[in-house]
Amino acid sequence: MNFSKLKYKSLLIGAGASMLLATSCKDFLDVDVYDQYSASALSSKKAYQSLTTTLYGGKVWSQYEGKFAWCVNEGIPGILFNVNDQEGALFLLSIGDDNSILKEGYTSLYSGVISTCNQVIKIVSDSLDAGKFPSDMNEADMKTVMAEARLFRGYAHFLATEYFGEVPLVLNSEKDITNNVTLPLVSRGTVYESVVQDLVYAYENLPEPEKTDAWRANKYSAAAMLAKVYLTMASCRFATAGLFYPYVCPDPDNKAREAVRLLTEVINSNKFALESHANIFSAEKRNTPSSETVFSLYWNMGAYGEGSQYQSQMAMSSDWSPGSGWGSGKGLTYTLYNSFDENDARKKEICFYIGNGTGNEYVTATGQKSWYGSDYKAKKAAGQVEFGMTGTDFLSQGQHLMNNIKKYVWGVNGTAFHNVGMSIDRRQDIIRLSDVYFMRAEANMMLLQPLDLLTPCTNASVLADINKVLSAHGAPEITEIAYFQDFESKHPATEVFPFTVTVDDGNGGSASRTYNITPGVSMYHGEIRSDLVQQRRKEFAMEGHGWLDLKRFYYRNPELAAKFMYQMDRSCCFTNSPEIPEGDARFEREDGYKRLALVNACNLELQKDYGDKYKEGDPEVEVYTKSFLERNQWFLPIPSSAKTYLNCNVVDLQSKVQDGTYEY
Repeated sequence: MNFSKLKYKSLLIGAGASMLLATSCKDFLDVDVYDQYSASALSSKKAYQSLTTTLYGGKVWSQYEGKFAWCVNEGIPGILFNVNDQEGALFLLSIGDDNSILKEGYTSLYSGVISTCNQVIKIVSDSLDAGKFPSDMNEADMKTVMAEARLFRGYAHFLATEYFGEVPLVLNSEKDITNNVTLPLVSRGTVYESVVQDLVYAYENLPEPEKTDAWRANKYSAAAMLAKVYLTMASCRFATAGLFYPYVCPDPDNKAREAVRLLTEVINSNKFALESHANIFSAEKRNTPSSETVFSLYWNMGAYGEGSQYQSQMAMSSDWSPGSGWGSGKGLTYTLYNSFDENDARKKEICFYIGNGTGNEYVTATGQKSWYGSDYKAKKAAGQVEFGMTGTDFLSQGQHLMNNIKKYVWGVNGTAFHNVGMSIDRRQDIIRLSDVYFMRAEANMMLLQPLDLLTPCTNASVLADINKVLSAHGAPEITEIAYFQDFESKHPATEVFPFTVTVDDGNGGSASRTYNITPGVSMYHGEIRSDLVQQRRKEFAMEGHGWLDLKRFYYRNPELAAKFMYQMDRSCCFTNSPEIPEGDARFEREDGYKRLALVNACNLELQKDYGDKYKEGDPEVEVYTKSFLERNQWFLPIPSSAKTYLNCNVVDLQSKVQDGTYEY
């Protein structure tokens, strides 16, 4: 393949992409884009398809996938415990517009995805207008390429407005924005209008799933994505604060019904099938579609930025990501972890954990066996496993959690599978069939109980959709489900629990030290949450849904969404092991964690010897739930470096998008 350098005006007006050496506004906006054909090289269908291949992963999404996706989608809503530096700032809800991770996500969406889509759309549009395209393509083939690009552009703009609220809408790659012309921030209604137009075009022009190139998006990918947008719009029933043009859906019931229609079409196509998490997230299928895959990104090993960084970011140790494993201090938050039934087959696929009895074996992609349980040392001595931990090992090693992330972590060999530690193969599902069933259940609940989020729903169709997923994934089925369970009246404001912690010496000796702490704990997590909000979190943890799900909740009922944040225990399972019996000096009740203050008791006591910074009973770090809610940060701040290039006077240009006169 002969690739040529294709130069065009970048349409990110924002944070400096690493590829840029900006010395002026004009320099910053002139981006050299590689890995795309020049117009003269587009002489075949394969050549045109190569334009859109770049949209499925790699460098256009790299800065988004590297940290932003999981820090925002899993960290802010309290799915992934992580208190490390700027990653942890998002988890702790201390969110400022100077956070570098926000800049990376903003850059990737605009300078990476949207700019590339616009360039592809321009090339294909010009060819269609001129009636000139390769001999092995017809007009429908050209529109398929256009539809792929518009699917990704619509998806990226949808993400942008869900993250940042009122954002630039960039549709015109030819607009000269270097001569003191700045892009306006437009209303969410304006963005939604454009997103719907892009996705409808994709739905009408993408083909049925093909046997060859089965990984490419198809009409059902567009249908499911459009349904998610409609479901989001239908959730917008109140003029939520914090924006100049709060969006209130004018026809929420119609949008919900249209979502049901589209989702039913996807299900009835019989092109997809439910299967177990063990199969969906297996190493064997890590870079190919599963039977549940409706719409996905695909990362291919290569140089830094070409493959996925996710495994390296999440792996608890180098055993699970040879060369780089940065996930030892990351794991499921306690409210989520504790809500899984012990027999829920998904639990083992989502996270590592110390369980009682059997079922603790994990096998890497290259066949190495690990074991997490009390008999680990005996198994290793017998040559049955190669690495792992006991419950007491977790207790004494401050760098490990009990519930480190397993989903999308395979432990691939550093030389056979990837040549850079943070660049591996991965399929990153955007929408699975499970999500299609869950969205249809949510849309039907919305139609049945538009404003009632608290009363349990017993509708047979709703329960059937959810139970199909739960049954296929080895999870307990349900007989009723509310959108949200409010636990406020079920617990005293404060419960006090005494406990004792004994910590091993850590240097191979048998000496131990005992500390006594009696924290006051504001708690709600004694109740196991089983509402729709939590069911989605259990099914889709670490798949990029958490923040978007929480936003739909917020649109429907801001007060209850705030309660959900308050009633969450965002601490981690660090020292509470079911292998340590109650009464043992090392036993800790889960009740010993501060709900909003994240006391990691074992780690706290170990660090106390290193200075006066910690006092007995002090929280290790605060979670700024109250200030997050008071500042109404349900929308992230646009990075400060982006604002230089934006006209921050927000405008509503929905009518111009509708009639085709939108100029940017």
